[in-house]
Amino acid sequence: MNYLRPEQDAESQRIVAALQRLQFLHPHDSIRATVETASRQIGFCPEAARHALTWLGLDTEKPIGRLRRSELLQLARSIQRFWRQNAGHTTAPAASAPDLQS
Repeated sequence: MNYLRPEQDAESQRIVAALQRLQFLHPHDSIRATVETASRQIGFCPEAARHALTWLGLDTEKPIGRLRRSELLQLARSIQRFWRQNAGHTTAPAASAPDLQS
């Protein structure tokens, strides 16, 4: 059973699709670099991605190719959740968001 609203599920599926595509095309890139690229492609907040990576306890320098599908799903859903939470609290434009490299 899916407890997400349809628009939330669609957003997380877009993030999963981007992460899977990047994982397939560039399996040796770090998780950090892949998430940064996906953030630029989709437009989700880099701060939300940073929170998701921290919350999940992922080693951001690990190659993205080492993640299983279940881990990609968890990452995408966490990014989507933190992105939606931050959307109401952020007034600055996304272009001025900090880089994920810290």
